Amino acid sequence: EARKAEATKAEAEAKRVAAAEASAKKEEKKRQAEEKKAAAAAAAEARKQEAEAKRAAAAEAAAKKKAAAAEAAAKKKAAAAEAAAKKKLQAEAKKTAAQAQKTVEKAAPGATISLFGAFGGGAPPAPAPAAPAKGVKAPAKVSVAPRGVPTISGWKQNRDGSISGFISGSPAFDDGEAVTTSPIKGEASGGAVVQTGSGSKYFLAPVEAKQRSTTFTLFGGGEPKATPAPAPAQPPTAKADAAKAAEAKRAAAQQAAEERKAAAEAKQQEALAAAQAKREEQQRLAEERKAAAEAKRQEALAKREQQQRLAQEQKAAAAAAAEAKRQEALAAAQAKKEQQQRLAQQKKAAAQAQKSVEKAPPGATINLFGGLGGGEKPKAAAPAPMPKTTKRSPTFTLLGGGGGKVAPAPAPAKSAPTGPSPAALAAQARKEQQAKLAAERKA
Repeated sequence: EARKAEATKAEAEAKRVAAAEASAKKEEKKRQAEEKKAAAAAAAEARKQEAEAKRAAAAEAAAKKKAAAAEAAAKKKAAAAEAAAKKKLQAEAKKTAAQAQKTVEKAAPGATISLFGAFGGGAPPAPAPAAPAKGVKAPAKVSVAPRGVPTISGWKQNRDGSISGFISGSPAFDDGEAVTTSPIKGEASGGAVVQTGSGSKYFLAPVEAKQRSTTFTLFGGGEPKATPAPAPAQPPTAKADAAKAAEAKRAAAQQAAEERKAAAEAKQQEALAAAQAKREEQQRLAEERKAAAEAKRQEALAKREQQQRLAQEQKAAAAAAAEAKRQEALAAAQAKKEQQQRLAQQKKAAAQAQKSVEKAPPGATINLFGGLGGGEKPKAAAPAPMPKTTKRSPTFTLLGGGGGKVAPAPAPAKSAPTGPSPAALAAQARKEQQAKLAAERKA
């Protein structure tokens, strides 16, 4: 029964250890599933960030394309406005030239023609050129126009300081087209390069001396006198105003285009900065999520190691307890066996003594330690005075042989020492086993 109980306990302990191992395996599977889930979440986050980066790049490219389109449209609009102004100036110049041609054709030979009044009438005197400002150095004179500087021939300086004449060598106007510049800086003189307030430069063609013919003036008759060569035709005031308006319009269009370009560039830079900030924020969030996932993984790993260690300790403790119980059962079985052997020996000795008593003759002394009539006899005591005797029957002694003497009553048999009880032996073995296991765990 003790062995059966011990086997039952060992089986229950084995089941408990198996259950602990199954629980550890279950925790391991759960940890692996969590790691896979974290890895999948990290991969999804990486794909999301990549898609965000692509969207930001596409938005940035669209913003650049839109800004370029706006700039191209502004340039096209400015070019169209400039072309319209140029065409208008050309039309006005052609009209003025046609009117001058008609006037010349209708004039009588040798007559002085003034475009400012009626034919033959008193032409207003040519306005005096604007005096140069004090301290302004007169421009240096050259024989030919510098490279890239348009030439104005047949020029005349107006009262406001602007120059009217026929331009050549300009990418914005056709050669021979009548133009009026904005007011210039300094003195206007032939063979000099002048500069307007807006920074445009023009070369004023030298004025050549011409043979003057004798004509009759309307202001007096009589003796003919030399009249000066007719001054170059001066465009009407409307033409000058149109040229100034076109120039102002061109400047305004250019300024508007530059402003739009600056606004587009600022918007583009703002979009780039926003995209960069968004990318940095996404990268920071990704790093934080990655760090959190790593911390969670480390925590799960530490927990798994703790569970494994506890399972190993439980398994070792269960094995030690099972071994202690086994040793205890072995010690108890050994003690029981020894007890049974002692009892069997005692029963055997009692049976032999009974047989010896039954076989002994009447009056014989039986020694259970030496056999019938054998063994060492006890020393006889000093003879005492013979008392009055009566007939006695034979007696038995456990010490010596026969005779008709009365043997003293045998002393009660002492039981043989039995030693420690089985329970004490089992407790001692259990204590020794526990001390040994404690020493092993400490080591």
